[in-house]
Amino acid sequence: MSHDVVIRGGLVVDGTGAAPRVADVAIDGDRISEIGEVAGDATQTIDATGKVVSPGFVDIHAHMDAQVLWDPIASSPCWHGITTILNGNCGLSLAPIDPQRAEFLVKLLESVEDIPAEAILAGSPFAGGSFGDYLDRIDSLQTGINVASLVGHTAVRFEAMGERSMEPGAEPSEDELEAMRGMVSDALEAGAFGFSTSRSLLHTTSDGRHVPGTFAELGELMAMGQVMKEAGHGVYGWVSPVEDGDPAPHHRDIEMMRAISLETGCPFTFAVVQNRDNPQLCNDLLKQIGEANAGGARLFPQTEVRAIGVVVGLANVTPFEQSLPWVGLKDLTVEERLAALRDPERRARLVADGNANSNETQLSMIYQLVVEDGNARYDFSEENSLWAIAKSRGVTPADAFIDIVLESEGEAYFIFPFANYDIDVVGDLLSDRNMLLGLADSGAHVGQICDTSFSTFFLRYWIGERKLMTLEEGIRKLTSEPAGFLGLTDRGVLRPGAFADLNVIDLEGLKVHAPEYVQDLPAGASRFIQRASGYDYTLVNGEVFMKDGVHQGAFAGRVLRSAAG
Repeated sequence: MSHDVVIRGGLVVDGTGAAPRVADVAIDGDRISEIGEVAGDATQTIDATGKVVSPGFVDIHAHMDAQVLWDPIASSPCWHGITTILNGNCGLSLAPIDPQRAEFLVKLLESVEDIPAEAILAGSPFAGGSFGDYLDRIDSLQTGINVASLVGHTAVRFEAMGERSMEPGAEPSEDELEAMRGMVSDALEAGAFGFSTSRSLLHTTSDGRHVPGTFAELGELMAMGQVMKEAGHGVYGWVSPVEDGDPAPHHRDIEMMRAISLETGCPFTFAVVQNRDNPQLCNDLLKQIGEANAGGARLFPQTEVRAIGVVVGLANVTPFEQSLPWVGLKDLTVEERLAALRDPERRARLVADGNANSNETQLSMIYQLVVEDGNARYDFSEENSLWAIAKSRGVTPADAFIDIVLESEGEAYFIFPFANYDIDVVGDLLSDRNMLLGLADSGAHVGQICDTSFSTFFLRYWIGERKLMTLEEGIRKLTSEPAGFLGLTDRGVLRPGAFADLNVIDLEGLKVHAPEYVQDLPAGASRFIQRASGYDYTLVNGEVFMKDGVHQGAFAGRVLRSAAG
């Protein structure tokens, strides 16, 4: 028998947690047809001897709602073995919205997720409509990976209530609530995988108002869960208050989620991270979550696999943003900034003012991103803080930063970790039985944060170096666990009949590259990207999508639609 593709001799890690085994994998069309000792020839044969063959990875916290409309390969997830993403997180989606008011949601993506509005408006061919219209628009375009979406509370509430949706204490009328229920029901029918909301006071419009839904009462939030119960499917994405270490709002929100989950059966996902203002809070929350789930709730927190932090460098933001001479560099190109640092007089002003407007506390929390043999390390230590580096070099912090930048020709970066800053605590979070891998924020905060490489870091560091769990368990957490959370039974696993989303991975060669600051967004906007080594092949729906980090021309990805859609 002849097959379309046969992957031969790899170590098959099937995503279920079962022990790995050496086997061949045959693919016909978009499905896996056989696993074992596959006889016969193939149109394409991939030699996977000595390599790991796994399901494609699932990223359940992306913000590529607009980007998938102009970037068919979905970078940077495409370079890290990701074959399925979930958009519409944090209460933000591009639909439903009246076309006359569609720009409001674009501006929200800019103010909340730092995605330049000019890039969205220049690159997005979608200008409002129903949630189904939005999914259909993606469907009409080429896409390299699979795209699933949640419907956002901000769009639904704004469409039903208008400007009043952002007023503290404003509750929807019966008619408005019914309109919201109808929009969520329609979205689920069209293929939405659920509903998301944000209660974070950090999520504001460009004029400082809190996004629609921030102050929604339990009744309104329960009503959205009831719609999913009636539809028979749907996950509930939730953003709790994250502005400080006050435990009360966090515990209150978990209690609200518990109540809604028990009443509706909805599974919830939300962030639990180590907070600088209250390092113990994450452990207390996990205990509360465990107790809620023991009582029948379905609460599944998610966390990043490393520190969540702002990328600091000459190209975007420096450690000295309180200094006017440093802020003045923003009007220059990177080449012009390097020239300014080399100019003795200008350097003297930058050093003097930068040191005067910074202190040990600030600079001890900014760490150089060390790159060893092409692999960027995120396990920071006190010794590689900017303050410690300056002391070890016998120079001032501003001098140390300038020297490092010049030595690297502007390519050195630092990280300011504002959450999950203790790598050992991150390991504890990842070990919690209810924890999902997430918070990559792919497509969001593109000029500040670059965490979309979570899958590669997880495999290399936590599985390869720290041995936090077995390879088969690690692959399960990247594949069938998030796929199962979304109700995707034929993705995230390798078995005959499942969709052929696969990775062929050289574990020994797996590396996270340093971030790159590039100007490739529509309208000339800039962003960080991050590549990887070690992914020999990534296949999506049976076609070779990426080979050694290079797109092979296939656009076999699909808009995934939930049970009803």
